[in-house]
Amino acid sequence: MIDTKALKDKILDLAMRGKLAPQDPNDEPASELLKRIKAEKEKLINQKKIKREKNGSEIFQGDDGLHYEKFADETIKEIEVPYELPEGWAWARISQFAQAKGGKRVPKGMNLQAIKTLYPYLRVTDMKEETILLDKLLYASESIWEKIKGYTINNEDIYLTIAGTIGRAGSVPLELNNSLLTENALKIINYSPMNKSYLIKALNSNVAQNQFNNLFKQVAQPKLSIKSTLSTLIPIPPLAEQIRIVDRLSEGMELVKLIELEQHDLQELSSRLKKLVLDGAMQGTLLPQNSDDEPASILLDKIRAEKQKLFKEGKIKKKDLEEIQPTLDEDNAYYQNIPKSWSLVCLKTIVYILNGDRGKNYPSKEKLSFSGNIPFISAINLKNGLVSKESLKYLNDEQYNLLRSGKIKKDDILFCIRGSLAKNGISKFTKGAIASSLVILRSYNKRLISPLFLLAYCNSTQISSELNKYNNGTAQPNLAASDLSKFVIALPPKMQQHKILRAIYRVNNIVDFIK
Repeated sequence: MIDTKALKDKILDLAMRGKLAPQDPNDEPASELLKRIKAEKEKLINQKKIKREKNGSEIFQGDDGLHYEKFADETIKEIEVPYELPEGWAWARISQFAQAKGGKRVPKGMNLQAIKTLYPYLRVTDMKEETILLDKLLYASESIWEKIKGYTINNEDIYLTIAGTIGRAGSVPLELNNSLLTENALKIINYSPMNKSYLIKALNSNVAQNQFNNLFKQVAQPKLSIKSTLSTLIPIPPLAEQIRIVDRLSEGMELVKLIELEQHDLQELSSRLKKLVLDGAMQGTLLPQNSDDEPASILLDKIRAEKQKLFKEGKIKKKDLEEIQPTLDEDNAYYQNIPKSWSLVCLKTIVYILNGDRGKNYPSKEKLSFSGNIPFISAINLKNGLVSKESLKYLNDEQYNLLRSGKIKKDDILFCIRGSLAKNGISKFTKGAIASSLVILRSYNKRLISPLFLLAYCNSTQISSELNKYNNGTAQPNLAASDLSKFVIALPPKMQQHKILRAIYRVNNIVDFIK
């Protein structure tokens, strides 16, 4: 799969280096553009429309090829620029061509509302894709407007997020002109002839983003300041080339969108193909059957003998020996074509279903940590059939020893029964515990029932149909462990289990290679 985000970043980076659009030697150089901007700035200062910045500066390249910054007090210092620019381009700080002003938080004790009013309030969460998303927009009452009406943004300005998500730039749609602006964003007021779309692209490019990140790391408060934002260096091409760059970027991003759509379609197709192969395998229609294979009925007898042995050793209870006869719906199409050597059984017959400890010893969030040796696994940690260590929390020895149940072993299948129903993964930990939203499916004998076969079952359409029968959740999907024990599974002979797993593995590898 093509990393389209990296591709977008690369295209944008090429544009900011002058390698995306052709150079035209007849273009007015950026140095002349900056001179005109400086003259316009002085005019606006004299008209008292903008304020003169303290010790403002401009950047120039010396005869020695190095870059220098000259300040209003006549001091000059050498500076380091991100990279060399093409002939006719120049580096400039945002302060040389724009002003920045902050937004305002909603007054204490007052709240925004989802009901539409005349006063939209733009939050950082609304600022995406270089525009304002309208689906979750909130509005201010007239009383809020009266208190903070001096902090608005119009469609000629550029927004820049400075807290939460740092450095996201874009413009405000015309219908949201003069909306109230959050304190977590700035409005950049461009008083120069510079192309607004080019400036947005420049602010979203790596050259600006790297500077924002560096500035952000240097401050105690997790927020970009107006001063640090205005000090950011931007590559300035000739005005005519700014327009060409915007056009080329638009073409390039449209092509990337097409790639994303194609990849999305391919992803959906590959997922459907994997599902069809998995379902065919679990129904016994994917592979030829071997009449010499020991049938599943004999396999079940061996499992029952194993359970009797575990019962005598005190490792399972008498109720675990009890079996449930499969209950099928009127529409049993899924099970109609299973081979004669297979058997329909309930899950309880072949696996030990273990709840987590839900009593007084259940560990509170405060007692868990992000480091340790004993993992405490919840639904969030189950990804792609495995237990991810991302966001994984840990118990200490004392907490673990207090738990009466829900302790995992290697090759246990962890299965979600609350919230994200049927989300699952196989444990590679030899020690650990599960959260209350999970149960453990443990094979009585891994040589007889492959844990990987159980994992495949947990991802098949077969289990989806069983979930529809027993899900008793209202606001939140919920499944009782006792109902999970009634789930029907089409059990193949032991040798067929391994053939199924090899076939699924081969097909998935081929599909992933094609992607």
